[in-house]
Amino acid sequence: MKLNNDILEVEIATLGAELQSIKSVTTGKEYLWQSDPAVWARQAPLLFPVVGQLKNDNYKIGDEKYTLGKHGFARDSEFELVKWNPTEAVFSLKSSADTFKSYPFHFDFRVGYKLEDNTIVQSFEVMNTDNQNIPVSFGAHPAFNADPIEGHYVEFEKAEDQESVIIEDGIRVNKSIPVFNQNKIQLTQSIFDNDALIFSKLNSKSVVLKNNQHETLVEVKFEGFPFLGIWAKPKANYVCIEPWCGIADHQDHNLNIFEKEGILVIAPGGKENRTMKMIFGV
Repeated sequence: MKLNNDILEVEIATLGAELQSIKSVTTGKEYLWQSDPAVWARQAPLLFPVVGQLKNDNYKIGDEKYTLGKHGFARDSEFELVKWNPTEAVFSLKSSADTFKSYPFHFDFRVGYKLEDNTIVQSFEVMNTDNQNIPVSFGAHPAFNADPIEGHYVEFEKAEDQESVIIEDGIRVNKSIPVFNQNKIQLTQSIFDNDALIFSKLNSKSVVLKNNQHETLVEVKFEGFPFLGIWAKPKANYVCIEPWCGIADHQDHNLNIFEKEGILVIAPGGKENRTMKMIFGV
């Protein structure tokens, strides 16, 4: 599926409703990582109905235990295209017999992409089509080209002093590391050796990926998303900037999904909406 205007040309797959390409019309510059199975085979997966990894890949509803893989099943699911015009597309993933095996709730998860000049507005909507409360998390995971990675940095809107939590075997532990130099994180070959950098309660609501010549590649605005991940495979030549409503389990979590940090609980007939923006330097 293609979208385009005078500034950007975008491709999206119905599998996972995943971005495949983001190009400047005038320069042909490709902003999105183009995937390499030897490094990382994805490009911009959608995270739903959980973000990150569950403890032992399990969670509980009452006394019932369910198994759900890291980041959930949306990224490997076929979405239905429910709206399209040359500058906008909306995709829907609804509950099914397959999703009920790992997530026993009725839902309609919709993701939209809309071009506005040099900006992609990415929208998320989760509708509860069940007759009970449903627990959900969701988020974005776009990978932007950064070659070489040590030639780039991430600049935050405001000064930040918090440390990144530490992930071990996919789970948050009671450790953290300092990464900020005022409002910047310089990317290096080893910065992701301990997995993603993960933050909550940031002062900033936007970040900018720049090269070391201070040229802006992309600004990501994430108002309404309480968590932010920054990640790449070690020594890869891309960086993911990931706004999340949700986070990986903590080592002390009791497996009750309704008590999981970052979970949104949606009442019957209710919905949760969030919007992020990716603004390109073109």
